[in-house]
Amino acid sequence: MKVGAPDRAGGEEGNYLASVSDLMVGLLFVFIILLMAFALNFRVAERNAGVEAQRLLQELAQTQEERQRLAAERDRLLAERRTVGEVLQRLAGRESRRLQMLQDVVELLAAREVRVALSPEEGILRLPEELLFASGSAVLRGDGERALRELAAALVRVLPCYSAAPPALQAHCPEGAQPILEAVLIEGHTDDVPVQGGPFRDNWELSAARGVHTFTALVGFEPALELLRNARGEALLGIAAYEARRPAVAEATPEGRRRNRRIDLRFLLAAPSDEEIAAIRAEMGR
Repeated sequence: MKVGAPDRAGGEEGNYLASVSDLMVGLLFVFIILLMAFALNFRVAERNAGVEAQRLLQELAQTQEERQRLAAERDRLLAERRTVGEVLQRLAGRESRRLQMLQDVVELLAAREVRVALSPEEGILRLPEELLFASGSAVLRGDGERALRELAAALVRVLPCYSAAPPALQAHCPEGAQPILEAVLIEGHTDDVPVQGGPFRDNWELSAARGVHTFTALVGFEPALELLRNARGEALLGIAAYEARRPAVAEATPEGRRRNRRIDLRFLLAAPSDEEIAAIRAEMGR
């Protein structure tokens, strides 16, 4: 063996170790970079998660507030529903009392042999034309005057118990009588055949004149009817004219037209006042 010759095996081993060392350093450097990137992404994700958690907490709070609002709204609607139900129940009670009132009037008239028609759902007493007037006329017949005298007597007997009236007129009324009526309208109606000649230009004038003459006769027979008022202190009796616009029957026949020529007394119920509704709410809140 020659002295001073290079050791090839040792050199190659050193080169190999240097390469491995460089590789490990490179891998460590890459690992450090990846670790830094991971840490950075983690911090971003953590921050985003915090923001998202805060947003969810806010939405949860808003949801809870909305649930509370909806619960309060539900309670309010339920209370309103109970109030409306109570109001409707009281209105039904008023309709029942109006029906009793109409039946009382009809019975008083029947006892005096005056026949009228009753429409309970509409709250109407119906007086046919032949009972009061000749065809095309607004002048009361003799029998018509007698019928209205009896009607006036029945009304002045019954209406004070359902309206605001002087105590003397309510002496016979049951205890707790209330003014449930808004108005009593005396309505003039004709058929659809235009008037021919005479003092009236058209059916409007004829129906209005019949309403006025009926009102005048009733008040003339019983002046106390003018003292009757509704709950607001307004006159109870009034007049309306409808010509042929509100037929009792939709029949263009002689019989249908005869039934449409009439005087109606329409008894209108008063709606509950704000004070009554407030009292209902107070009662339900106890």
